[in-house]
Amino acid sequence: MSTIHCSSDSPRPDGMSDAFDEPAWRAVCDEVAARANQGCGLSHDYYVECFSSSIDARARRLPLDQREPALKIAREWDYATPAERQESQDWNANNGYCWHGIELGCCPAGCGSV
Repeated sequence: MSTIHCSSDSPRPDGMSDAFDEPAWRAVCDEVAARANQGCGLSHDYYVECFSSSIDARARRLPLDQREPALKIAREWDYATPAERQESQDWNANNGYCWHGIELGCCPAGCGSV
């Protein structure tokens, strides 16, 4: 797996982080997206949940000043914030869809089945 080395483990004397490694972050996004796509069962909502939660975990390990640009780049792969994901879940629940974003009773995971 591609990694970005976080300077937060050994802060620089001036308190700033090293430069954001955009190509390395894009490689992380590519890899996370491929894994999320393999396990989403062709549900876009579930892909977004899997991808975004994995990206959130990785972004938390970045220095604070690198998180915003990292998440902005992740939007190119349909990253959604926790609040946006919750809004989607709420909409699904109120409109006859399971948390995977599939119509109740039609989800291969059995959501909504009796």
